[in-house]
Amino acid sequence: MIRVCLTVAAIAAILFVIGCASRGGDTQDASLQQFQQQMVAQERISDINDKLLMMAVQGAGDRVYRVGAEDRIRVDIFGVDELSREYRVNGAGNILLPLIGEVSVSGLTLSEVEQTIAAAYAEEYLRNPQVSAEITEYRSQQFTVIGAVANPKVYSVSRQTTLIEALAMAGGISREAGNSVYLTDRVRDPDTGQLGTRTLIIDVEDLMQQAEQYNLVLGEGAMINVPRGGFVYVEGAVERPGAYSQRADTTVLKAIAEAGGLAFEADRSDIRVLRRQDDGGWEAQDIDYEQIRDNPANDLPLRNGDIVIVDSSALRVGWNNFLRVAQPIALLGFRPL
Repeated sequence: MIRVCLTVAAIAAILFVIGCASRGGDTQDASLQQFQQQMVAQERISDINDKLLMMAVQGAGDRVYRVGAEDRIRVDIFGVDELSREYRVNGAGNILLPLIGEVSVSGLTLSEVEQTIAAAYAEEYLRNPQVSAEITEYRSQQFTVIGAVANPKVYSVSRQTTLIEALAMAGGISREAGNSVYLTDRVRDPDTGQLGTRTLIIDVEDLMQQAEQYNLVLGEGAMINVPRGGFVYVEGAVERPGAYSQRADTTVLKAIAEAGGLAFEADRSDIRVLRRQDDGGWEAQDIDYEQIRDNPANDLPLRNGDIVIVDSSALRVGWNNFLRVAQPIALLGFRPL
């Protein structure tokens, strides 16, 4: 009887040690994972900002300045001093010329402004007028960048600016940034010529990968907002299931690390990410933990509202339950008879 009890106790003790070692290994994995994620997060933000700067430099100089509301323009007509003066472009994009009245100049280059004014005076008042125009005060090409960027403030430029250039001028996005950029500005309708408000939400990844479509030229009075991240939800076989802050650098690995790492019973090959689609449905993406841990470059960036579900392994759950039963038996086996 004593021999049987001791045998059971020995087996249970061995299983107990193995179980503890497995858990200890998971704890070490979680600590290593957190360190790796900090490095990957820094590298990802740095990579995004490097791309912003590179794309901004490559695109610089491709556009000429176009006049907008609140700009101040100096118009000189050769030989006619009384018609040479400065004008402030009004909110409707017009200037008020002597003898002529209102002339629309918003959206025109300086060369086009000169041609427009020359044509207006040539109709009735001057023969072959020589007109020159220059910007003396840039007001329409001011834009504001707020939110999770390095240098949020109002910027004044002397030419048209793209969204990527504006973000680069603001020092790039910070780690607290979410995955979207909000743009509000005033642009002219190409069909009617009317000035209207444009409001867009642009995904950061789309901006990086599809710049030809999303790297828009800023309109008048542009306001760029880079909101801080929202939340992602981690459920299932992790140490601390719950909601966690979502930032531009949040990935599956990082979310799991913030949730305390995988629990002992986690199935490392069965992780799902649920993401809500525009039509209200959900898209599921399967993730293999070991694959993304071994190659963090393949780690999936998470968006606000994403749900990470870590399923349990039936084998590990059974093993864990066996340990819970075996440990009390082992302790009973060591009681003196």
